[in-house]
Amino acid sequence: MAEYTIAAVVVLAGALVAAWATGVARLRATWYGFAVFLVMTVVFDFVLTGLPIVTYGPGMTSGIALGPIPVEDFLYGQALYLVAVAAWSTGGRPAPERAAVAEGRR
Repeated sequence: MAEYTIAAVVVLAGALVAAWATGVARLRATWYGFAVFLVMTVVFDFVLTGLPIVTYGPGMTSGIALGPIPVEDFLYGQALYLVAVAAWSTGGRPAPERAAVAEGRR
């Protein structure tokens, strides 16, 4: 397995942990957005890798692909989405303050 593939899996796992820790993984809207972002990733990555504007060196990916798009592009893209949603949901507040807001104490 290539380093890029391992890194992509680790980043996605971290993003899932962040989404779960902030509570956004339990929201249906998060997963609807995840699906929309996945479709957008397919469209734009198909153009970028199909033309080829973006290319990958031999041995840098797992070899698993949807057309010209390596699976690692999906992993990183979806991880980016989850991290962005998790970060947005915190509003920049530390965890104790988020809990107070969620409980209606602030």
